[in-house]
Amino acid sequence: MRIYDDLLSVKGSGAPIDKLVPVSAEKLRLISADFGEVPTDYTFFLEDVGAGELGSAAYMLYDGLIEPSEVYGETSGLDGILLFGDDFHGFNAGFDISNWCVMEIDPTSMQASYVALDFQSFIRNRIRALT
Repeated sequence: MRIYDDLLSVKGSGAPIDKLVPVSAEKLRLISADFGEVPTDYTFFLEDVGAGELGSAAYMLYDGLIEPSEVYGETSGLDGILLFGDDFHGFNAGFDISNWCVMEIDPTSMQASYVALDFQSFIRNRIRALT
């Protein structure tokens, strides 16, 4: 049994995860090659449930990790953070790679705040908020 079997059982039934598309094994290998040992709850989600739009433009989960500079341009104080998604309003979430906790970046102040201990908690809360 995988950790997201409960979500997979409702996929396709009007659930907020219906638009997500599983990420290919090759893309997952590239994530590991580029960023090392990323959390398995994150990679299992991408592999089993997928990446893309949650709900109706409620949240975008990328099919990989990106540096904050790819979204915000020049950044300072965001070193050691890799982004995995955004809320379509400029708030991005990602990992603090020193402990793999989930951070959210406020685009107005460019401040990062801890929002979850792990990806699974973060994504399940996002999905729950849409049901």
